[in-house]
Amino acid sequence: MTVSTDLAAWAVETYGAVLPQPVVDQAVVHVKDTVGVALAGAVEPSVRAMASATADLRHSVLGQALVLGTACHALDYDNAQAPSLVHPSCVVVPVALLAARGSGRESESIVRAIAVGEEVSLWLGESAVKDGNSEIFERGLHPTGVCTPIAAAVTAGLLMGLSVEQLGHAVGAAASLSGGILEGNRTGGQVKPMHAGFAAHAGLFAARLAHAGMTAPPTAVEGRFGFVHALLGPDLIADVATLPSVQSPAWRMTRVITKPYPVNGFAHASIDAALQLREAGFRLEAGARVEIGVPEPTLRTIAEPREAKLRPPSGYAARFSGPVVAAIALRGGGGLGVGLSDFADGVVIDETLLADAARVEFFADDTMTEHFPDAIGATARGYAADGAVTEATVPHATGSPHRPLSPALLRRKFDDCVETGVHEDAEEIWSALDRICIGDSAADHLLDGLVARILDTVERAVA
Repeated sequence: MTVSTDLAAWAVETYGAVLPQPVVDQAVVHVKDTVGVALAGAVEPSVRAMASATADLRHSVLGQALVLGTACHALDYDNAQAPSLVHPSCVVVPVALLAARGSGRESESIVRAIAVGEEVSLWLGESAVKDGNSEIFERGLHPTGVCTPIAAAVTAGLLMGLSVEQLGHAVGAAASLSGGILEGNRTGGQVKPMHAGFAAHAGLFAARLAHAGMTAPPTAVEGRFGFVHALLGPDLIADVATLPSVQSPAWRMTRVITKPYPVNGFAHASIDAALQLREAGFRLEAGARVEIGVPEPTLRTIAEPREAKLRPPSGYAARFSGPVVAAIALRGGGGLGVGLSDFADGVVIDETLLADAARVEFFADDTMTEHFPDAIGATARGYAADGAVTEATVPHATGSPHRPLSPALLRRKFDDCVETGVHEDAEEIWSALDRICIGDSAADHLLDGLVARILDTVERAVA
């Protein structure tokens, strides 16, 4: 047996079983959260560019995968997981919605396919974690772009009814379509969201290729020139035995972080700490400054190079600037403390905000580094002009498995996303999602309408 075959067999068996209720519940949360961020992201410049560049194919299902995947990741507001550093839902959810659209599939089977696909992406991502760090990330590659094409192929293949043999070929084909470099996290540009778009396209395409009879190398995952050797590291051969049994409580997808803030996940604990300083009465006034301690590996993403972080070239780039997002939190941002309204491109010419950001210094905190990546925390010290010191410590960021978002906060985030993107009544869309996720008899019609609504939002933004 090979990894591709074993993985396919596990996926088919698990998809056909009754999953633990916490897994199902988490998958439902992921669907609702991802649809919300897609509706908000649909009007972003990166999505408009993707839609314009693919005008000749965006009305096909594969073109729609490119656009929807990009929309789900466009704001960096979609969920993520540590230690894999994979964003699972921005790829798996849109692929599931597209693969199930018009198929007559019961919604319960869609939710199961999403759970299985997300688990595959996180298993691959965690297989690349060595000494607490993602080898994919260390190589400058995007763990989402690397791991989710295979996950999307599994999700689409299950919903298409592929056999174990066909699904194994889909896995192998998707392994040839993985990638994406992460330099944009450091210095800007809008290409990072397209990694999710291309991953969604690749996974769905791979499943359709396998259905059409395309074959892939049986050792595409573990072979000498295979996926693991090329992208994860030559000494990190994936072990299928680490996938959970059907009823195991150890599902990785139940430990995914649902983001309360539309910024890079490494900055979330910093925002929490800054909000604590503000709540304690600290203000970043003239003569004041702030020091924020974070895990050392995260500095490269949110604090370096410092000159680029202090002058981000766009509102999107500002989402990856620790000093800027902390300054927004300290002055009181939108949403749940830092919100979508804080990242219009006007942020890059807000000289008051940029001056505040220049007085926020990030450093490597040994304690936070010790617990990374199992925990992504932060410490903060605010030094007032008169010498008074205010401190805050955040061992786990809001939205993490240790501090999950409440249903009320999840709904507030969703409402904010819908208002930002489609400017419509969020209640109608939320109700449709509820009906889809609980198995309404009209779920297929509702699903079609939901996908069309996101795509229509993109079309209006491009026009």
